[in-house]
Amino acid sequence: MKNIVKTIGQVFKQIGHWIIDHIQGITFAVFIVVMAGFYVYTLGYSTNWATIVSETREKEFFLASQQVNRTLSQIGFIGVVLMLLGIASQSHKRKTYFLSNIVLSIFSSIVLLVSSALTLYYNSVLEPMYRNANIPDTLYIIRRTTKNYKIFDIGNTLSIVMIVVAIWMILFLVYKLKVQKNRAVEIKKAVENYEH
Repeated sequence: MKNIVKTIGQVFKQIGHWIIDHIQGITFAVFIVVMAGFYVYTLGYSTNWATIVSETREKEFFLASQQVNRTLSQIGFIGVVLMLLGIASQSHKRKTYFLSNIVLSIFSSIVLLVSSALTLYYNSVLEPMYRNANIPDTLYIIRRTTKNYKIFDIGNTLSIVMIVVAIWMILFLVYKLKVQKNRAVEIKKAVENYEH
């Protein structure tokens, strides 16, 4: 029994070391998945109701949802551009962070936070409007769809994930800069000891 517990402990220790060794790549892989997921979400934001609501007298809701869709997709596109710039600058594997990597990490975190805040706000406004919209059931039957609210739930869940990833990226940046500073101090000490 002691051997099993010891083996399990060693496995978790190895997994922990692997995660620490690959935390930079993991961090940016998660950012890429979440940012790409948000952009895809914005592209399909009003798909369920766009044609149906446009055929009714719910013009206020339709115009509001189109404006929200446009705003979120523009922010999502900015996030995708930042994601691509991060990949191009090799933020996911560079040992030494340059100013460009630091700025991209900060902007990426800001875009994640802004995207999530706007999504949560807009969903809190649009969902009640959509629930109260006077849309005949026959329109949903003709379009072979149903009135559902999943897009709001998906957006709210994605927003929470984006907040977590933004905080994770900020904490990682602080960690990376601290490690980089410590490495510079160690190199300086090694050079001074070698010269003496």
